Amino acid sequence: MSLFSSIEAIRSDAPVVEISKISTLNTISEIKVNPSSGCFVYDDPALGNRFIIWRAIGADLYLEERSFGVNLKSASVCFRFKNEIILPGTLIVEADSKVLVLVATTSCVHRVGLTAPDEFDFGCSVFASIGEQFVNHPSNWYVYNAMGTPHLATCMLNAEKEALFGIADVDGSILLVTLCRYGADGPPTQDVLRHSSRLRRILVGLFHGVGGSNAADGGGQFGSSSVVDLSAFYSNETSDVVLCSLSYDCQLRLWSCGRKSVIHSFDMRQCFRQFSVDDEPDWQCVCKWRLKCTEIERTWVVVFYLSVKGVDRFFVFVPSITTHQARLVRCIDFPGFDLEVVDFCVNDFRFVALYLQKQRLVLKWKEVCLQEYEHGPWVDCEDGDVYLSTGAVSASQLMGKIFHNPLLAYRSVERALKISCGDAYTPPGDFASLRSKLFDHLEDNGVAVRLGAGKWKESPTLESTLRTVWTSCVQYHNAAMKPIGLVYLRNCRMLAVVTNDRLLFQRDTAPLVLGFVPQFKYDDHRPAADCFSLIGRLVGAGDEQFFAAVEAAKTTPWQLVNDELSRVVQDAGANGLWQNFHRTMLMDEVALFEALQVLAGHLDPTVSPNGTPSKLTSFELSSYGASVTAAYFASSVGDGALLCRQALFLMASWCYFRPESKLPSSNWTTIHSELVPKLSLLCQCYVLLKQIASMTVGERCRSDWLLVADFLRKFTVPGRAGNLKIKTGDVDFHHFGKFVVDLYVHLLKMFWPCGGGGCLQLVDYLLENRMYADVRRLVESANRMPTSTAAVKALRIYYEAVACLRAKEPQQAYEKFLTAFIGLADNFHSVQGRLGFDKESFFTNTAALFDKAGFGEQAIQLCLDHLRLLETDSPALWHMLCRLYCASDRYAEAVEAAVKIQHQPTLEDSLTNLVRRVVDRGLGSELCNCNFGPAEQTFVGLLEKMARANKPTDDTYYDMLFGHLTFKMKYRTAAHCMYEKAKRLEADPAATTLDAQSAALYLAATALNFARPQFRYLYFDKQSITLRQLRAEALLVECALQVANDNLHCKPTNPDRTFDQLLQKGQLDLAEKLCKAYELPMEKVASVVALNGAWDRLKQLVDRHDHKPELYNAACKSLLNRKRPVPAWLVDQYKETEPVGAMVLFLEYGELEAAVQCASKLLRDRAQELQPILPILELDNLYVILERTGNLNLLETLIGELERYSDTLLSQPQ
Repeated sequence: MSLFSSIEAIRSDAPVVEISKISTLNTISEIKVNPSSGCFVYDDPALGNRFIIWRAIGADLYLEERSFGVNLKSASVCFRFKNEIILPGTLIVEADSKVLVLVATTSCVHRVGLTAPDEFDFGCSVFASIGEQFVNHPSNWYVYNAMGTPHLATCMLNAEKEALFGIADVDGSILLVTLCRYGADGPPTQDVLRHSSRLRRILVGLFHGVGGSNAADGGGQFGSSSVVDLSAFYSNETSDVVLCSLSYDCQLRLWSCGRKSVIHSFDMRQCFRQFSVDDEPDWQCVCKWRLKCTEIERTWVVVFYLSVKGVDRFFVFVPSITTHQARLVRCIDFPGFDLEVVDFCVNDFRFVALYLQKQRLVLKWKEVCLQEYEHGPWVDCEDGDVYLSTGAVSASQLMGKIFHNPLLAYRSVERALKISCGDAYTPPGDFASLRSKLFDHLEDNGVAVRLGAGKWKESPTLESTLRTVWTSCVQYHNAAMKPIGLVYLRNCRMLAVVTNDRLLFQRDTAPLVLGFVPQFKYDDHRPAADCFSLIGRLVGAGDEQFFAAVEAAKTTPWQLVNDELSRVVQDAGANGLWQNFHRTMLMDEVALFEALQVLAGHLDPTVSPNGTPSKLTSFELSSYGASVTAAYFASSVGDGALLCRQALFLMASWCYFRPESKLPSSNWTTIHSELVPKLSLLCQCYVLLKQIASMTVGERCRSDWLLVADFLRKFTVPGRAGNLKIKTGDVDFHHFGKFVVDLYVHLLKMFWPCGGGGCLQLVDYLLENRMYADVRRLVESANRMPTSTAAVKALRIYYEAVACLRAKEPQQAYEKFLTAFIGLADNFHSVQGRLGFDKESFFTNTAALFDKAGFGEQAIQLCLDHLRLLETDSPALWHMLCRLYCASDRYAEAVEAAVKIQHQPTLEDSLTNLVRRVVDRGLGSELCNCNFGPAEQTFVGLLEKMARANKPTDDTYYDMLFGHLTFKMKYRTAAHCMYEKAKRLEADPAATTLDAQSAALYLAATALNFARPQFRYLYFDKQSITLRQLRAEALLVECALQVANDNLHCKPTNPDRTFDQLLQKGQLDLAEKLCKAYELPMEKVASVVALNGAWDRLKQLVDRHDHKPELYNAACKSLLNRKRPVPAWLVDQYKETEPVGAMVLFLEYGELEAAVQCASKLLRDRAQELQPILPILELDNLYVILERTGNLNLLETLIGELERYSDTLLSQPQ
């Protein structure tokens, strides 16, 4: 089952706080607002296991705070907004040590301020002092004015911590209501955001009335710009709140709350075209819309759901918002499914969608990456059956289905019983009281007849009544399971579905990984066991033959306990203390889990050799956390958990159970002497054996081996034998009983050469410390086992092979190991059944011995023999092969072995060793041209991680990564790699980096140039970088290197300064390139060239830039400023290009002859073009100056040109 639930999500006894800001009833009957939900998590790491879930249903806002760590007091509340309906878009945020609840209704906006929990009172909920915190201050609510009845809203805090409410009105506008910062005194404000002016809208409306439905913007439909969905996000680029709206006119609009206007509009009909190329659907074909703003890869995106003609699709828009423009950078779309979409969200780069299919909740997710264009496939999250059906069941099964169903909540059963039995108070969660209430009612009405000891006479009437109750329970349960929304608890990393009455967690994000479960600690740093591991061991005991020796469930004492337990519990005369204890222990998962914590503290499974107990470490766990964890465990095990529950219950309830029992003392003596010590010993042995299996041989573990030796001594003392005998009538063929022999079998299994421990190391250590008696006991115990011949022979052959290996005879050792394997394989069933012989781990562990001894070729051959003989592989085997090939400098074979590893952590470990090996030997290029197949992404990610972990001046990993990516033709990623290196070099203040930075940038530009034209851009630090920008940056660093004067620590400041330095050094070619790259004024280059007298270079410069007048102006002006003559050719070309500008410049500097030449050229051109418009002011200024200076020749020339111009125009026919 993919989803599991513990208890009701919202408590039914939550206090109600009525909020009434309007006295008249709005048009609520005309408003249909679907229920909405959401969650809030704290930023404080100390509150990581704490969250708030809210649901908005009609006029009620239900809020409940939950904690997995502590039991919260007064943790639920219901805000009831009188005469109002809550609009979708409720938000809970944290600001200034306050938890703010922002709510928009059909008439008003509200802000509720709650004191956030502090480190001194984490056990108090934020709702504990709701009466004091919620104050009707005028700055915390506002009754807004709208044209109609709003139907959508969204909320957000801006940079000044002001509360902004965006409310969609019926005319397509958005009401923006602003409440001042919480705690400040300031009046609320209301603004109206419109996507066009009123006049334009009137004209467009008239045009639509004339033109009909063929007009643009969605036709002439009334309310075509009405908003159908609304969301908001905070833009870090502009420190502004941006509203995102979707309207009936197919426009996706971005609104700036700071500018109070639309900053971008996107026509969604472009998305429609992706449904059908031939037949583009109209907006009227759209039957479902949904819009959300969320965060992916630290980037705000707009997720848009669209359903057209039964086809579902999701679109992910990436908006880029700056102070000058707003644009949609990318549009990712992927198809949905033929299911009813309930909600969707983003969970750690995973896009998760919740669907409803008949009576099933379906969760699907896929990887979403903004950097790449290919995304992962849709993945199903297993089965999600959380609904119940009446079905055909017998009367005997109905009681269990009603009162012992893990899916059925207490509230559903309580409501169903009210129909049959009427109202009667029962403590919340008390199923036993509900059961008693039902049967009291049945007995009083003659429906059921009590037979005693909790048994009832079955009859058709009883079955019919129980079936009616069961049907009502199913109806209430299914109604409670109707989904409202999908939330992601970011701090807990848990995905949950909010329903009408429950909170369902997704199993893949189950709380078992959150550290809620208490753990034992051994030597203060190694975990030995936990309660659930102990339970899991006992539940699976039948499969592992570990519980077979005790056979507790089949013995007479155990049966006596079960029968007596049932009799005491069902006895009406039993006292209330025992009934309560039994109910909570056997029927309440929360109480059982808490009792196991107490039980674990008394068992003390790890005892050091000197007798001092080890420290017990526990984690804080609230009742809710225990309930969720127990529900997770209950959904993971089958019927085998019943035996475990009974055993642990017997041990935990001993002091309560015996006084109430009527069993003879002799029976209790038998139970106490045979059953209880064995169960206690079983728990202790399991924990100890698990600890031994996790040991590693070394100086640190000498105390561990002493503990093992002490453990062996304890089981061989004479006083232990009498207490451990099992009175079954069989011969006591072992000194201390069959149970201890089985324990020895498991101990030997832990130290078997093919297992996890390593018997060789244990024997060596015992012999080294002269513990001969302990070794003798171990061998004698193995000889007494039924499989002693096979086991002893296997050990003897194995140890002989080890002796050859230690004698530096690898080939003989190799042959003996194969002989040992063949002998074990022939007796596989007997050896495997008792000692857990594993064929696969035999070769792996043996190869490890050869590798440790320095014989790598034999180790490789053993691994290949594994593949040849067993025809199976494992991640550990390929990992070892990869490591052995690396040690032999056979890197191609190492890569082939690594790519076959299916286990991700093992794959990463193998590739890490491989990369470090080749880097240490200076052979990094050996891996650049290798194909890694399915491990490609892992290899690239590993190189990226290593490159970032080293100094930026270390070229090894970046060069390997760049070479491999270019070999795989992933040019964009290769360019991103080198650009990242360049940026790291730039940010390193101590490195000599200009030359390396320049090389990295040029490599990045070269790689990006090989990409397809539409993909020639990068994303770095939330910014888009085009190929042109990348080349410009590379050129800037190259220019800075030219002007650095051998100072490679110098950093390029800005293009303007570097450009000036290039001109000072005479680097004109680079300066010209820099001008082109950064669109700097080329006039400075022209000025320097002119002052240097390089006329040929100047001619080439103006030719390359299409004879821009600005270049001529700059060249002439620089010469005139230095009082140098302007060459005639330059004057001629300037006046040919722009005579007016040339005339003004020469007139300004007193070059009257050149000015008259420019004026003459201007007049001739205008006369030829018959252009009656002249620059009168400029010509008049020239005329006045010529007249004042007395330059009559030039004045006559100008007058003559004017006359010819006038005659030409007048001679033309009118």
